[in-house]
Amino acid sequence: MLKKKASLEISIQAIVIVVLAMTLLGLGLGFIRGMFGKLVPLNEDISDQVRQQILEDLKTGDKKLSFPKSELTIEKGKSTILHIGIKNKENEPLYYTLNFAFISPAILSDGSEQTYIDDAFENWFQIPTPSTGSWLLDTADSDIRSIKINIRKNVLAGSYPFSFSVINTAFETGDPDYIYAQKDFFITVTG
Repeated sequence: MLKKKASLEISIQAIVIVVLAMTLLGLGLGFIRGMFGKLVPLNEDISDQVRQQILEDLKTGDKKLSFPKSELTIEKGKSTILHIGIKNKENEPLYYTLNFAFISPAILSDGSEQTYIDDAFENWFQIPTPSTGSWLLDTADSDIRSIKINIRKNVLAGSYPFSFSVINTAFETGDPDYIYAQKDFFITVTG
């Protein structure tokens, strides 16, 4: 009789342990789902805050261009979103496009210089472009543009200098007003 009672107690303990384990697993999964569910609105809030900060910078700084960072650090195979602000300070509507150009040389992580990046560096920058080919910005109006920067896995680690330009499409290349605003910056590739 004692053996049956001992085996019954072990079975009851096993059932209690399984029930507790399932409960804790359910609570853990609920917690994780709740945390990840909150990340999307948080990301949207940060994006809205960045946009408001850029617009405020354009208003108070009386600038043509608000480019929030001089250096971006991105890991190989990763991407990031960059928000830039443009304000039309001209007395007429501004038709514009955005352009990135590599400035030589890049300083690699081993200290060596690289004076050329293959033409694929243009694929680093994803810029949504309107079907008309350029954006329109009315006089004294401001715009925020989002640019996705993708770094391929085969890019060498180092610091890459770029020039970002807002191109006034009403003018020809070489005209002093062709580049409406410009900013130099660095992309530091890690990994």
